[in-house]
Amino acid sequence: MALSRINSKDCDYIVALVGAPNSGKTTLFNVLTGSSEFVANWPGVTVDVRVAIMRIDGKKLCIVDLPGTYSISGDTAEERVTRSFLTENLVDVIVVLADSTILERSLYLPLEVMSVYDNVVLVLTKADEAERKGISIDVQGLSRELGIPVVMISALEGKGIEELLKAIKEYISKQQPTPGIKIDYGKLSPYVEELAERIRRLGVDERRAKWFAAALIQGHEWVIEELKKLKHNNRNDDGKDIEELERLAERIRDRLRQEGIEPIVEIPRIYYDLAAALYEKYVRKREEEVTLSRFDRLLLHPFLGPVISGLASFAIILLAYIVATGSPLDSLLDALGLHKAARLVSEYSLVNLVAAGMDWLASIAESTIPNPVIARMIGEGVLSSSYGVGLVISFLPLVAVMMLILGVLEDSGVLTRLAAGFDNVFRKFGVSGKALFPVLVSFGCNVPGVLSTRIMENEEERRAVIFALPFIPCSARLTVILAFAHVFFGSGIEKALVVLVVYAIAITAFLLTLRLFGYFEGLEPSELVLELTPIKKPSMRVVWWFFWDKIKHFLVRAGTVITIASIFLWILASYGPSGYLKYNETSYNPGASYAASIGRAIAPYVELVFGVNESLAWRVGFGLLGGFLAKEVFLDSLAAVSPIHGSGEEFATLKAYSLDPWAALALLVAVTLYVPCISTLSVIYAETRSVKLTTAVFLYDLSVASLVALIIRLIGGLLAIL
Repeated sequence: MALSRINSKDCDYIVALVGAPNSGKTTLFNVLTGSSEFVANWPGVTVDVRVAIMRIDGKKLCIVDLPGTYSISGDTAEERVTRSFLTENLVDVIVVLADSTILERSLYLPLEVMSVYDNVVLVLTKADEAERKGISIDVQGLSRELGIPVVMISALEGKGIEELLKAIKEYISKQQPTPGIKIDYGKLSPYVEELAERIRRLGVDERRAKWFAAALIQGHEWVIEELKKLKHNNRNDDGKDIEELERLAERIRDRLRQEGIEPIVEIPRIYYDLAAALYEKYVRKREEEVTLSRFDRLLLHPFLGPVISGLASFAIILLAYIVATGSPLDSLLDALGLHKAARLVSEYSLVNLVAAGMDWLASIAESTIPNPVIARMIGEGVLSSSYGVGLVISFLPLVAVMMLILGVLEDSGVLTRLAAGFDNVFRKFGVSGKALFPVLVSFGCNVPGVLSTRIMENEEERRAVIFALPFIPCSARLTVILAFAHVFFGSGIEKALVVLVVYAIAITAFLLTLRLFGYFEGLEPSELVLELTPIKKPSMRVVWWFFWDKIKHFLVRAGTVITIASIFLWILASYGPSGYLKYNETSYNPGASYAASIGRAIAPYVELVFGVNESLAWRVGFGLLGGFLAKEVFLDSLAAVSPIHGSGEEFATLKAYSLDPWAALALLVAVTLYVPCISTLSVIYAETRSVKLTTAVFLYDLSVASLVALIIRLIGGLLAIL
């Protein structure tokens, strides 16, 4: 599993950064490289590997930011990618990080790396925070004992960076491996030695053989795969020795368990004991009473925690909406009788300003491009704020504000506390409390919601949340919900009740899907291991890196795909068997387009599920097709093929469908639940690299939407009979 996008001619040397989440690894990467990276994804995994080229003394160094991981011996996607990269690439220097403020716990990963690999530099991060906390570390003594360079840095303040670069240059110039450290496995030593001896016969060096042996005793199946790969590369097809090795490891595990020793617990304990001994010897800390703040105690309370986390999260989302869209501030001002102020807040919100800007660009394109067909395709099909890329860009202010707020919360330490407070609720449905944030983000837009699932603890939970997230109603679907409630239902109470029912059905579908996914996949919620570090003032540099990373993904991954889709759907709606449909009020006939032909192909399904007549069914089918592009386009699509032309009456084109309340509710629920918009679907594929999962999301959501809509229509029919 080599890093395919690094060409040997592009790099004179490769330097790998290895560290746990929140250890300061990505901050160091950005300081070293200026974040001028490209991102490489391995086939079959969803974690990113960031790579940037920097120069030292005329030499090109590829700095590789490997995924944050707590170990290199486990089975998570992050551990697999990190382990594979270090094992299968010729890495010249491994820079492994430990958080100096929690050194006793964060030394585990460096010790594990040092026990296996040569050319390791240990970097102790967050020197500034350690100093504020009264933590003093004997760096030279630790370096002598470990036999490797140890550098203490503060990446944000630039401290220790020159010393680190000096250590890297010395390794590169001498090209001599470090002796590494030897791990004393205690009672397990005879068993580790026995297995290691057999592994060495397969051509594995002594240090790696012991690592393989310890991992095999713990039951990690990746060791067998590595050994099989090694034998295949050596063209040794005799697999009997590996089978015997596997059986021996199983016998050793059984023997240890009979003695009351659980290997998967005992071996990590050995590393932690060594880390504790080093901490005791080389670290001095000013004595402080460690107590949880009142805020922390409330958030960790089993009953109050979820309530407080939910209210705080709601306030965060509300703030994002107010800043980006002006809502619901405009409604509040209107209710107070400040109608002019309400109109100004709504009309001049960030979202509306960006949308107006895109529409302005669209009008310029349509008026300046000589060819009328191309002009309309670029203007209406790509740039318009109600269609295509213009629509994606119109979402940008909401996404940007949300990512900015999340960046501040994460770096300040508040994010982990809110996740911890909501952990108990989500664990009942198979995932940890970190699922709260993708859900909240998805109420704005499912695209960044899917992207934010990167905060989940493991790949299995992440896939479960990604699979269920499209049921969360985004702001685009809220537009559809409010419009339908206004047009097809009577009193204000009915309208409010409809909105409440649709949201309740959608959220229930999300939670039940999480539980169902977990049942079939055998998913157990991971323990939410969060370091409740003191709340601090966030670094604007770190917040900017977080913010730009998320915005870049939003624009590149969603925008490029939706551009192609927008042009494709525009062509379907603008051409028919008779050719191009000229656009004017007298001659344009959408019923003669290819899109209408597709709508008619969907018509039997629409008639069956929603009970509408044939003349409306193809129009609704076309609307569903438009909703696949973006949910609010469903309304535009219905209006475009409405049974009547627009008139002065409000929502006349929608009212012309004359849906009864139960049919309207069924269609509204279906539009809320059915296939994700193409932006969300494309990001699901981009994040999972799985055609199977992406297709499953499409088919599952469509099936659930159809079933629920059919049940609602049947209930309406039964009530009408009664």
